[in-house]
Amino acid sequence: MRGLAKLAMRGPLIASLLIAVFALLALFFGPALLISGGLLGLVTLRQGALAGLRTLLVAGTLCAAAMVALNGRLGIAAMAIAAAWMPVWGACLTLHRTRQQGQAVVNIGICVMVYAALMRFANPDVNAFWRGRLTVLGELVEAEGGQFLSADQIQTYGNLMHTASVALLYIGFTGMLMLARGWQAQLYNPGGFGTEFRNFVLPRWVLPIGALAAACNTILNWVGAAGGLAQDAMIVLLLMFAVQGLAVLHAVCLAREMNRAWLGGVYLLLGLAPHVAIPILATTGIADVVVDFRRRVRPNAGG
Repeated sequence: MRGLAKLAMRGPLIASLLIAVFALLALFFGPALLISGGLLGLVTLRQGALAGLRTLLVAGTLCAAAMVALNGRLGIAAMAIAAAWMPVWGACLTLHRTRQQGQAVVNIGICVMVYAALMRFANPDVNAFWRGRLTVLGELVEAEGGQFLSADQIQTYGNLMHTASVALLYIGFTGMLMLARGWQAQLYNPGGFGTEFRNFVLPRWVLPIGALAAACNTILNWVGAAGGLAQDAMIVLLLMFAVQGLAVLHAVCLAREMNRAWLGGVYLLLGLAPHVAIPILATTGIADVVVDFRRRVRPNAGG
């Protein structure tokens, strides 16, 4: 992966071509979009706003030309790719300017909330929208002789799709940002990413915003109404504070010279049971805003 980042830094045309190739691969293998966004972020972090924007536009043109050549039209996939690149470009600008990962992550959270608001504005019953999409997909699959979800499963999963899309967008954009910063550190500042991540902190004003969102969501649930944007905000804030909680664990493990197997266990739990790990990490992150664990912890002798 380091070799791929190094190749992208050889010139703007090579970077644009690589970004476009991985974006097109994402149409068949979704995680390839992480690499595409990470490369765009690397260019932006290293060379600045205009260079990143030029690379984005050239890569977008290449993607559009390829889609038109293959399908005769752009389709919704082209808009999805552009929508994935812009938040990463903006977050990398913030990180380039402030050198604070927490500030950049807040930018990503705002972009995801804009998506959530637009979805709810365009589709007042957002769960019905997703159930409809799953129903159409099921009809296409069954027309080809395949098997899809049952009606009850479509009902269940359709009601979860909006929440899942909000969470996955946040995780995806944040992953692109961190991948870009990690590549930049590998190429130009070895060890810099770890130091910066261990100092990750969200702006203090995020905490009262989180408290307000939690209060609104609780009241809406109490009166039997749907959480709406308050619920979406809770998901984004939970994930944001989980990142800070993870940074705290990294910092404490280094300061106390703890076995890295502890961190391996945390990442394993994140992969196997995110519904358990994320609230725990988020609680740690929220507590860190108040207590500042990293300031209080003292490294062992020689650490």
